[in-house]
Amino acid sequence: MSDDASVSRYEPNAKPWRPDWPVEVDLHLHTTASDGTLSPTELIKQILETSLKTVAITDHDSTSGIDEAMGAAAGTDLVVIPGIEFGSEIGSSEVHLIGLFIDHRSDPLQDALERFRQQRIEAAQLMIRKLNDMGMDITWERVSELAEGAVGRPHIARALLEKEYVGSIREAFDRFIGNDGPARVPRPKFEPVEALQIVHAAGGVGIVAHPRTVNDLEFVLSPLVEAGLAGIEVYAEKYGSDHQQRYVALAEKYDLIPGGGTDYHAFGSENEVLPGMSGPPPDTARKLLDAAMRIHNGKPGFLPDRPI
Repeated sequence: MSDDASVSRYEPNAKPWRPDWPVEVDLHLHTTASDGTLSPTELIKQILETSLKTVAITDHDSTSGIDEAMGAAAGTDLVVIPGIEFGSEIGSSEVHLIGLFIDHRSDPLQDALERFRQQRIEAAQLMIRKLNDMGMDITWERVSELAEGAVGRPHIARALLEKEYVGSIREAFDRFIGNDGPARVPRPKFEPVEALQIVHAAGGVGIVAHPRTVNDLEFVLSPLVEAGLAGIEVYAEKYGSDHQQRYVALAEKYDLIPGGGTDYHAFGSENEVLPGMSGPPPDTARKLLDAAMRIHNGKPGFLPDRPI
């Protein structure tokens, strides 16, 4: 592994981390179903040119890209795991929770996602109004067109970039719509345990995503572990060995499976980590499936039709 210390996961100058093992698994990928820029078909086409054998589609609060991704992988050796990424919050911590091996068509899950989507829409519309009040002429209609799927802040950032109010997506967040930005409107969020319960109700397992962005991490982990958390991302996009060692130690302490992925959005940013460049050890997906089998008495929400 690289000994380069990781800086912020959003730092464009950070060097991508590359593992010593074969890169065969990526459990954190986004498409146009949320805030990625590639359609599920385009993403799978790119992945098929890499060494990856097992991937998970984990769009924000959306499963609408999963069927298309599975269709694009049909007839190949690539296994596509249905997944999702939920935003949650407790105290001062925003916690992103990935669910894997879910039944992405389950009614309880889709009911929850519809509530999330409506909250996203309301928050996005309020942010656009704030930006309009600041003299920036962007519209809800254009942001919706850019989104194609679930609307998020990156789509507002792209609208600002399109009108040349900012010079980059990063600048849009830094100046206007980041967590402390003047146009930021947070949407209501579940607590992490509630998000995990939704994942479990859909037959899946939960993993804490990019833990470096979580404040008071052990305070967050403790109730999640009690509620059946399966894993934590250790091998994230630009985590150097110093951060990996910390999260490996936490995984051992709480008996969690070390996971990871590129968190790929195809933004085209400097030094963006591409699918196939890095990922967790090759047996990670199998370990998480075993956890799903244990949690759900041999009947997870999704069971691959071949060994992983």
